[in-house]
Amino acid sequence: MRFVMGFLLLLLLALPLASCYSQTPPAPPSLTVITTEGAGTKVAVQLSGDTAVFDITSPSGIGGAKVQLSSGEWRRTMRLRFHLNGLEEMVLTYGDTAVTLNISSTDSQVRQSVNDAPIDSSSPYWMPVSLKNEDGNADQIPLTNGTIEVTLPPDFHSQNPNSFHIRWIDFYR
Repeated sequence: MRFVMGFLLLLLLALPLASCYSQTPPAPPSLTVITTEGAGTKVAVQLSGDTAVFDITSPSGIGGAKVQLSSGEWRRTMRLRFHLNGLEEMVLTYGDTAVTLNISSTDSQVRQSVNDAPIDSSSPYWMPVSLKNEDGNADQIPLTNGTIEVTLPPDFHSQNPNSFHIRWIDFYR
């Protein structure tokens, strides 16, 4: 009986301490697509760890979307995944910054500029780009059932805007 009473007393003393150390993981940020532009344009957000992927489907090849952070913080890595054959132009606008990306249809070369001034991969505005066909590999435009993934630049996180706007044109419409 003493053992049971001692165990219950120990349990009662330990419960408040255990609650001090339990940590609830932070709630994921709430990302809301405010508007989409273009017939049939859809944007779906996938959150995983510190990464957010915006899956963009645009049957017409021309469209846009505005995304707003309604609470919390942006994920450390933010990717735009375009389900297109090519990307003649994509413009990311946040705050007073407009970063433009062009992928050549002849040699798949990536060109970028910020507020109309050319930049290179050493710029904090540079957006890494990867091309993927249905088999996972690609290095040439046009893509076959592929995706073009664009990672938002480091400057986006430095400015920490509450929203961003993207618009795009696929030259293979």
